[in-house]
Amino acid sequence: MNRLEKKNAINWEVLYGLEKAIEEVEQSKTRVIILTGASDFFSSGIDLNILAGQDPTSKERGPDLSSPPHFRYYLNTKLHPVLIKIAKIEKPFIARIEGFCFGLGFELALACDFRFALENAKFSMPEVKVGIIPDCSGTTRLARICGIANAKDIALTGRIFDGFEAYRMGVVNGIAKNREDLDLLVKKYTDELIDSAPLAVGLGKKLIDDVYGQNFEFGLEMEGLVNSQLLQSKDFMTGAMARLQKQKPKWKGK
Repeated sequence: MNRLEKKNAINWEVLYGLEKAIEEVEQSKTRVIILTGASDFFSSGIDLNILAGQDPTSKERGPDLSSPPHFRYYLNTKLHPVLIKIAKIEKPFIARIEGFCFGLGFELALACDFRFALENAKFSMPEVKVGIIPDCSGTTRLARICGIANAKDIALTGRIFDGFEAYRMGVVNGIAKNREDLDLLVKKYTDELIDSAPLAVGLGKKLIDDVYGQNFEFGLEMEGLVNSQLLQSKDFMTGAMARLQKQKPKWKGK
């Protein structure tokens, strides 16, 4: 995300660019996707010009805020799909966070599979400070990721907290002191993901997200269903043979 003059505030240009990038990478050989912000910021959140219908980068009309049904339709068909694509792509998404991670930017990070941040990064869901609530998964995903108590703390106070507290609450997977250490941390996890079989990683991501909150027996059934397919893959044979021969497997994604 690269709008430094607006601290990487998210407008239609950023959203469409992200959506296009997801579409392209889904059909590429890329194994891991890293979402970050240019320079010293992840994102300061949504550009309010979107809601006002005054975004100069787009011909999109803003939602009619006086019509609850229209606002819900606008939200469900314009904003939510980008976050859903991050969750549904069967490739792991990593959010690399420094500086501000506010509002919609925070929700984009929550849609990713992993989050790593600088210790001095700043997080906030400030929507309640203007009389609304987070509406792009800032309550639902937040509760799944860090529990109801922490989700209420973050979403109902709108307070700003740093990377240390984000890690303590389980919002992020890891923190680093400086940019170089953050890059090394992200690379460590990226390498681990790339060393794992791509089909297994992709279906494992999908399974974990889809069975959360479902009946336990349903989860077991789905695990068996997924593995019954993976056992037929060339990658399983490659991985099993490489383990027996104590070699590093060369995955084909087939």
